[in-house]
Amino acid sequence: MSTSLRSGPPDSGPRRGLPRWAWVLIGLLTVIAIVAAAIAVFAARGRQVVVLPPEPTAPAASSSASPTASPSSSPAPAVTIADGCLGGATQLDRAVLSAQRDAPLTPVGAASFTATLVRWALAAPPPPYQEETAGEVFADDATPAARRSLSSSKELGTSTGAVDFSAGRYYVEAFDGRNAIVSYVAGANGTLNGAPLEQAIIGGAVHLQAVNGTWHYADMTSERSIEDLQRIGTPYSGGC
Repeated sequence: MSTSLRSGPPDSGPRRGLPRWAWVLIGLLTVIAIVAAAIAVFAARGRQVVVLPPEPTAPAASSSASPTASPSSSPAPAVTIADGCLGGATQLDRAVLSAQRDAPLTPVGAASFTATLVRWALAAPPPPYQEETAGEVFADDATPAARRSLSSSKELGTSTGAVDFSAGRYYVEAFDGRNAIVSYVAGANGTLNGAPLEQAIIGGAVHLQAVNGTWHYADMTSERSIEDLQRIGTPYSGGC
């Protein structure tokens, strides 16, 4: 909604009957009113105000030397909620390798890698280099269940499918720094013979192993029901 202001007839000068100091006072009050109105409008809109640091000034001379403390750089805040789109939304072969490289060996890192791993593993049609990428993603002792979970191991015909963690949740079942079990629940969209399917909710659990500083896919199981995961799971920070 826009607001228009109509200006009145041009002022022909101070009206007779009022002294000059009165007109100066009226002008000052008008400026104050305009500034107050502008502040009120910006406050109502909730604008974010960025406060810039003051310009550095020369230190004042002092007769006695005083010790100065060197400022210490604060460490970056630790990520506390898993990312449901780690590695990116497209080019899933690259995304899963990027997520494997970037996910820290923490419970949140394991949950973030799980989301990208599931998106990569269950995508239909399979990512073009899924079989080659699997050699870097799987643990050496990955179970047959994990290897069969890849979409490239199935006959998909003309069906398509994608997993989305925008409304996904995760629950870390176990973690000891070298191994992690992450249960997840996510949405899935797809088509069958060109016709769109109703959105589905899928869930499961991914077993991960830390190898050479990165997570590797070891097993795919089902630790909990989808209802339990929706109730106790932590929401992902976002999906794609």
